[in-house]
Amino acid sequence: MSKQFWVLLLCCGVLAACNRTDNSGSKPAADWAKAGETDGYVYYADHASIKKADEIVTMSDVFDYKTARTEGGGAPALSKRTDRGYDCQNQKSQALKTTWYSGQMGTGSVVRSNGDSDQLTPIMAGSATAALIKIACGSH
Repeated sequence: MSKQFWVLLLCCGVLAACNRTDNSGSKPAADWAKAGETDGYVYYADHASIKKADEIVTMSDVFDYKTARTEGGGAPALSKRTDRGYDCQNQKSQALKTTWYSGQMGTGSVVRSNGDSDQLTPIMAGSATAALIKIACGSH
C-alpha cells in the first residue's frame, strides 16, 4: 500500500486516541490546552506531560504557526513542539528538545529537531513562556 495511506491511517488513529472519552478519569496521551495567541501563532500546553523532578518542572508545548516559518534555517515549518524545563521559584526556563513539523499541531513530517541549551534563562514578562510557566508551575 502507498506511504500516504499509512500516514493517513496513522493520523486518524492518533486523532481518535486524542479525542476519546474515558469514564475512568484517565487522561489521553496529550492534554493540549490553548495557553495564548499572538499575531503569528497560537500556543498550547500539554497538561498530561507536566512532571516535577527536584526543583525543575517539565512540560511540553506546541506553537502552531499561522504561516510557515523557517526558524534557524531549513525547510518551512507550520508548528514546533518543545519539551521545556521550568525553575518555578526563580522564573527561568530552558528548552530541552525542540522539533519542528511540516504540519499544524506537531503533525506531518519532522523538518528538524535539536536538543537545546543546558542553561536556564530568565523569562520575559508578557512572553509566551511567561504564560506557559504559570501553567507548568501552577500544578505543583
